[in-house]
Amino acid sequence: MKRIISTLILWFCLLNIFAQDQQASLPKTKYKLVVIAHRGDHVKVPENTIASIKEAIKSGADYVEVDLRTTKDGYLVLQHDASVDRMTDGKGNVKELTLAQIQALKVSDKNKSEKKIYRVPTFAEVLKACKGKINIYLDFKDADVTETYTQIQAAGMENQVAVYLNSISQYKKWRSVAPKMPLITSVIDGVTNKEQLSFFLSQGRIEALDNINDTAMIATANDNGVAVWMDVESDDEKADIWHTALLKGIQGIQTDHPAALVKYLTEKGLRNGLGRDLTQVDPYAKYRNKAYRELKNIKYGNAPDNQNTFDAYIPNDLKPGAKVILYIHGGGWSGGDKSEFPKQLVDELAGKRGYVVASMNYRLVKDTMNRFPAQIEDVQKVIEFISKNAKKYKYNGDEYALMGGSAGGHLAMLYAYGHDTKKQVKTVVDLWGPTDLTDKSIRPDGSDADNIVIHFLGEKDVNAQITKDASPALFLTKETAVPTILFHGGKDPLVDVSQAKNLYKKLQDLQVPSQLEIYPEEKHGMSPAAAVDVFSKMLTWLEKYYPAQ
Repeated sequence: MKRIISTLILWFCLLNIFAQDQQASLPKTKYKLVVIAHRGDHVKVPENTIASIKEAIKSGADYVEVDLRTTKDGYLVLQHDASVDRMTDGKGNVKELTLAQIQALKVSDKNKSEKKIYRVPTFAEVLKACKGKINIYLDFKDADVTETYTQIQAAGMENQVAVYLNSISQYKKWRSVAPKMPLITSVIDGVTNKEQLSFFLSQGRIEALDNINDTAMIATANDNGVAVWMDVESDDEKADIWHTALLKGIQGIQTDHPAALVKYLTEKGLRNGLGRDLTQVDPYAKYRNKAYRELKNIKYGNAPDNQNTFDAYIPNDLKPGAKVILYIHGGGWSGGDKSEFPKQLVDELAGKRGYVVASMNYRLVKDTMNRFPAQIEDVQKVIEFISKNAKKYKYNGDEYALMGGSAGGHLAMLYAYGHDTKKQVKTVVDLWGPTDLTDKSIRPDGSDADNIVIHFLGEKDVNAQITKDASPALFLTKETAVPTILFHGGKDPLVDVSQAKNLYKKLQDLQVPSQLEIYPEEKHGMSPAAAVDVFSKMLTWLEKYYPAQ
């Protein structure tokens, strides 16, 4: 079942991967500790068959874990592997076989002689077998989200299924099609401590995790209302393995021996486990108890499709004169969205430190429309709008910290150095933004970097006036400079690290307070490990050059 998602999480990512506005709950169970029968109870019968599901029900397990795939003709069937070779008398990939071809196959365990004939079941048959008897842990291998959810609804099983995700794209589809479906996943590579786990969990809404065994990380997951279901399945599972897992404070165990595990738990009086009872936690409490208010889609201009809107996060205990931080999203000036601003950073800045935080949309380049300078005009508009309303809401509308990722970092620097005629910007936090678009060495002909800039400007010539007008470094002088901190990946393939290095040198030569943080192995964006360091250094910088009070 387990497959750790290896995709790097891009903090301040170019796409908004996650949403926070809906709530989901795990299926109800009789006991606080859930027992999950891995691929059914397949000790006696072949895995992922109706027979293995019936054995799991008989064992007393709370969930049966099954693997879902789509046939060539669009039917949903159970099969762990991409091919049918290991578990049937046939050959070929599931997605290249029709339902009729798959149903004609005999399922067998190649290590056992089977007297009975077993078949590959359809998902509809699985739902029927499980309804009212056992919950489904659906390992979503390679299937259609809409069709899967349609069948779950048709069976009246919305409250008996939790879905395990194998990729970020699956997350997006499930949250779009079925926002209240409880989701399970593994933490991505590189998440090795509780701080990194906090960042991971802040990027989206997951109801259960399956691949952490560090006690502190389990506690962190639980603090976020996320259950931990540990995988212990193996041929030599024993009581000592189960007991060790229980001592870590988990909420579930996935096993190859559900009957034996249930017997052990019952005899030891451990059917409710030793971990926290998350079933009694109000999933809405942390939203009701937030220390700040969220105001969504505030219009500051007339561009269509929410392009001239921003989200504001205002402390409940708003202090008179509270300072404003404005975040500008990335996306190559043609994509991205204000909602990419990390929730954990909002919690820290608005909830704990008392800043008023705004995250803006701006006009995106579409074909030949909305090219530069539309974006910098929008930054000016939103600042004017926020400043205009400052007295009404009693925050400080005369000072700003600008913060941006990638294209947003570029716009933050460009506005601060080249367009802030009122000298309102007091500091800039740049996350891997380009600084000099006239530097041909970092945008060779035909490269992604070059094509994105040409699309943005509508101009190929690096010596053209518009290219110069869009280059923050060329506006930087002793008079225009503000304290600036730059974060950059040493192996960034899109915005070469020399962009940050060159701007930092100029800031230093001008004796402007500045800091450059290079992460040698990072690319365009940051892994969780680097993001923790970015977060810490960013807050330290703000405390020094733009304190909340």
